[in-house]
Amino acid sequence: EFFVMPADLYKARPDLVNCGRTLFGKLPTRHQQGDLNYFQPIPGRVQELLDIAQAEMLKIGCPMAVKHNEVAPGQHEMSPVFRTANVSCDSNVCFMEVMNREAAKLGLQVLFHEKPFAGINGSGKHANWSVGTDTGFNFFYPGKTEDGAKLYVTAIACLAYGLAQYNEMVRCTVAHAGNDHRLGAQEAPPAIISLYPGQGFEAFVESICAGGDLLGYKAEKKKQETGCSAAMHIEANVEDRNRTAPFPFCGNRF
Repeated sequence: EFFVMPADLYKARPDLVNCGRTLFGKLPTRHQQGDLNYFQPIPGRVQELLDIAQAEMLKIGCPMAVKHNEVAPGQHEMSPVFRTANVSCDSNVCFMEVMNREAAKLGLQVLFHEKPFAGINGSGKHANWSVGTDTGFNFFYPGKTEDGAKLYVTAIACLAYGLAQYNEMVRCTVAHAGNDHRLGAQEAPPAIISLYPGQGFEAFVESICAGGDLLGYKAEKKKQETGCSAAMHIEANVEDRNRTAPFPFCGNRF
């Protein structure tokens, strides 16, 4: 996630240039009250920038997965395709370099600071990740066989134990000024390191603690209410958005 703004306005703000974020200012009358910016068309010059960046990334072997607005005004998101961890890290760094280079040609400036403006959403740097084998086993996929189910339960047990033992170290990996400005509220998880694999799995763990079998967990779909009496409930994945915990479960990864 990132903000895009005219380069001349960026250069007129010493705080943005030197700190990456504003140190003073006032919110405009219309900002993100209704969270509607997400659904608006991407501004023309920004769309041009995103298209160019997508093409440039493809030239270096990095296809991009998504390209859309975010909730705050002037905020957008692009994501490299989910790949091997070290390749994904390189892809993200390359993407930020490409964006800044191409934005300058269009008279734009891209802000990658996690909280460049107070009072509106900051920009997350979400890392979707899982662990697997070179033979195709994903430790965090519930699986359709008994072996897959056992692997899944064991992997999450290990992950939960690791977070309980080393939560302070994990917290330190994201404990820098930029990120701490945006933790909490409606835009980011709290600063407390916790694991959230979903209510269904939580109930399954409680049954094991009560003496139940290790097998038997099924990642069943849930029905999401729309809030509209004229619309049917929508089938949703068994997962949590990244608000409840820094480690939300996303179906086959965290």
